[in-house]
Amino acid sequence: MSDGQNEEQLGLIAGRGCAALRFADSLLRSLGHSQVTIRIPNPSTGDTASQLGLEAPPAADLQVTLALVKDLPPATDGRRRIEAVISATALKAIAQTYQVEDIVGWLQAAEGVVHGDQLMRIDTVSVDRFLGAPCLYHLTATE
Repeated sequence: MSDGQNEEQLGLIAGRGCAALRFADSLLRSLGHSQVTIRIPNPSTGDTASQLGLEAPPAADLQVTLALVKDLPPATDGRRRIEAVISATALKAIAQTYQVEDIVGWLQAAEGVVHGDQLMRIDTVSVDRFLGAPCLYHLTATE
């Protein structure tokens, strides 16, 4: 059997995507897993004060438990940058609660990542996939 045929068969084995998710989650745990807080805007309640900018629009802080946050080199203007690596399993559970199908778009529309006492703007969102299934989400954020 050629290598290409063997790889194709390996991709068809049931449960390999789940095994990759479990591996990614265990890797985050072993690296000192922590939690990250993502601030998302709440849907407008129809009040005119927040729509006119008189009051801050409502937001919700979502705490994602299986994540890893690391410092990145500062931006060219000296602002602090971080990367949050987040479990796809944890994000999928939260996204289902909010009836979100496009997790990347949802994260890009978020107000930011709360790190310490500071809200940091999300710059990029990328996804690590194995056999087409998302395993890890990477968010880069800047002060």
